[in-house]
Amino acid sequence: MDFPAVGVSLGAWPVRGVACEWVCMVDLSYDEVIEVQGVRIPIIPGIVTGRIEQSLRKGRYEAGEARALRAAIRPGDRVLELGGGIGLLSTVAATVNGVGAVMTVEADPALIPLIAETHRLNGVAGVAIRAAAVTRGGDARVGFFRHESFWASSTAGEPRGTHEVLDVPAVDFDTLLAEFRPSVLACDIEGAERALLAGADLAGIREIVLELHPRVYGAAGVEAIHDGLEAAGFLALPRNRETSVRHFVRAAPDRRIAPLHPETSTMPVRGYRSWPIAEPRVMIATCMKDEGPYILEWLAWHRAIGVTDVVVFTNHCSDGTLELLDRLHEMGEVMHLPNPAAVAGGTGFQAAALAFAQGLPAFRAADFFVSMDVDEFINIRVGAGRLCDLFAATGRFDVLSLTELNHGSNGRARFAPGFVRDQFPGHQTLAPRRRKAHRGVKSITRLGPRVQAIRNHRPDVATGADPVLWLDGSGARVAHFTEDARRNGHDCRGTYDLAVLDHFALRALDSYLMKHHRGDVVRPRHRVSRRYWRLRNHHAEREISFDRADPLFRAQYARYAADGRLMALHEDACRRHAAMIEALKEIPFYREERAFLLENHW
Repeated sequence: MDFPAVGVSLGAWPVRGVACEWVCMVDLSYDEVIEVQGVRIPIIPGIVTGRIEQSLRKGRYEAGEARALRAAIRPGDRVLELGGGIGLLSTVAATVNGVGAVMTVEADPALIPLIAETHRLNGVAGVAIRAAAVTRGGDARVGFFRHESFWASSTAGEPRGTHEVLDVPAVDFDTLLAEFRPSVLACDIEGAERALLAGADLAGIREIVLELHPRVYGAAGVEAIHDGLEAAGFLALPRNRETSVRHFVRAAPDRRIAPLHPETSTMPVRGYRSWPIAEPRVMIATCMKDEGPYILEWLAWHRAIGVTDVVVFTNHCSDGTLELLDRLHEMGEVMHLPNPAAVAGGTGFQAAALAFAQGLPAFRAADFFVSMDVDEFINIRVGAGRLCDLFAATGRFDVLSLTELNHGSNGRARFAPGFVRDQFPGHQTLAPRRRKAHRGVKSITRLGPRVQAIRNHRPDVATGADPVLWLDGSGARVAHFTEDARRNGHDCRGTYDLAVLDHFALRALDSYLMKHHRGDVVRPRHRVSRRYWRLRNHHAEREISFDRADPLFRAQYARYAADGRLMALHEDACRRHAAMIEALKEIPFYREERAFLLENHW
């Protein structure tokens, strides 16, 4: 694409009504325009250096900021951008339907005409361009360290590669806020943000999209910015991967907003309902593949104890699981969805499902969330065995992590339809020796502004002035999950008093062969091993029962049994499951594996 050469002198060049004071000759000649984040950008040699051009061509340039800003802006918003760059974000803001007003402030004189040209190419009119550096304290002029690559230029100190130091006009941040009255702030000023935001009056701002620069002020500076904004009433929306872009939202007690693009956040911001919570909404999300015979028991149990919303993601099923879940979906008992990773041709089934679940209305309405599998049962040992009984016993909490208790094969080799809780009552010891005491957990997470990210075993929860109320299955406070974000389990001893996560990881030996065959949802190419069987095939104890909630379960299951279509699908799934197992036994590998386990670890 060919464009005419343009020569611009900034000596008396008006920019949207703002006259620039200094003279800077800029050659705006260019012969190529590329589209980035939906914005047409002129590639001007001398300004768009090689690294910047590469970032533009790969679509990475200000990608996170653009997505967050589009998500933040609402009709009528007034958007203030600090650090205008090449005009991409101000163009993004100006093209959001219903935006009220946009102002961009840029200290680099060479970029002012480029911003205006970007606006012109995209048909943007009415954006106010302010040619100045934003500071605190009322200085009329400040030193601006201009880097050979404009995106490293700053007033925060002389960076490596500084090309020249300019004396540029300054505008006081507090004055700018009072005059423009922004409701949304976007800021990328290469490290100057720490001093700028400290103590600023941000009362009129609802959302902030901020690029942090830890290389300038270190981890302590990042923490200071977070603490300062939290003190000013903002919460940082979590992100699902490492990025320097942060999206802060002013928190109100009962406010709920939709989750943002996964690049910026996977969580909605919402307030807690006051404790005790009347009729709590509890959501479970799970992934399934060829689990047909086990679905109704698992679902009836968790519905009976008080789970209100169940979302099931499936992939590559062939044993009747799909048809059974579709019928349950029709009945309003579950939401059945294809796993988004499978739809996209990927393999990260569990991670994709959890990310997708957090965008569902049921998640936004839920008070508590649990990620768990169909071979795991929440078993409550107080009251009538309901979740409300558990919550009454524990009192208020942020996270309640239930320790798994593995049930072995109980001497059963062949698959047979029936309730797994009846077939496999024997389990491992509740009080193992220290070296064997570490067991995994699954967590009941209270959804609210402190939750940063949902993961399979435990959430990430923000620490602050108030300590995180993280409990174990005996209702005791634990600190190790907040101290180590990698921790997915703990010493199980003494953690089973109020609730247990009964885990039927093996079932019968034939069912274990199916588990081996299908792989798992975290590592699809991973297969369970002989060691997996050996570590879990313990069934000498029978201390844990399901008696408390069993009447509730039987009543719930009876409602399912009354649906002829549903039960026909269940029985068909059992037949197909059994046929698949028999087919596996004809494969030499599985035949030999079965014989080995029968002989050595039975």
